[in-house]
Amino acid sequence: DYAHAELIEATLEMKELAKSIDWKRSWQEQLGELPTHHPTAENYYQTFGDVWTTSRQQAIDADLVTWPDFPIDFVPIPRSDRQASKALYYLYYRCPPPFGYHDSHQYFVPPCDPDMSPEEQEAVLRSTNDAQIKLNHVVRHAGLGHHDQNYNAFRAESRVGQMAGTDCAARGAMFCSGSLVEGWACYATELMEEIGALTPLQRLSEAQTRLRMAARAVADTAIHSGEFSIERAARFYRDEAGMPASAALAEAVKNSMFPGAAVMYLAGTAGIDELRRAMEEKEGADFSLK
Repeated sequence: DYAHAELIEATLEMKELAKSIDWKRSWQEQLGELPTHHPTAENYYQTFGDVWTTSRQQAIDADLVTWPDFPIDFVPIPRSDRQASKALYYLYYRCPPPFGYHDSHQYFVPPCDPDMSPEEQEAVLRSTNDAQIKLNHVVRHAGLGHHDQNYNAFRAESRVGQMAGTDCAARGAMFCSGSLVEGWACYATELMEEIGALTPLQRLSEAQTRLRMAARAVADTAIHSGEFSIERAARFYRDEAGMPASAALAEAVKNSMFPGAAVMYLAGTAGIDELRRAMEEKEGADFSLK
């Protein structure tokens, strides 16, 4: 019931945002533009680092966090993994090994190499477009989201805390940590939107992400309570969250394999928002996002 109410609210907010951007076109039409905004094949790999540097400076200038000295290198998925990655839930960002110091960490990105055909390159560029690079790859994973969080987690006093969010072969080492780990990554994109670091179209994309986050919580709960079959969950994703058929089915299957895991995004973000409101009320004029 909670997730469904959040889904309704997120849907309304997305429609209102789309109307404020361009009242003549639906949110589906506007989001259809996202694949056309992408880097060139020549500067594709460099774009990840450029966006990371800009986003880092924006977060520092807005005094959001104490940004650690924890560099990251964006590299193409190794050739040894490329064929297998097409059929797997392949993680571009894996939590660095929690024990021991590492000078930098590699983040895998979809390859867009000169030896690929122009059609293959175009497909990669459209799917890994400007919004995907900034919102998902940089903010949510390689920067303010998971990467900065991991830096602090490694230095926690609790040894359990040090390893709790570590990504293993099949997602997190300890699902009980997921509400904080995934909640913070989603909250990080909200922060970047709050400081004006997103374009109007990126804001609309982020609004759809929030809608899908609520939809995942509904479907996850419904599948494991027996209310939804996998097929019905896939239809739900298509109808309510605007997912393509293949992505909708893949998400439903993933939900069936990890009971409760899709709830953590919504619950975690809501928990952090609630904590922030409580701290703002308690500290008043002394409140600092950092």
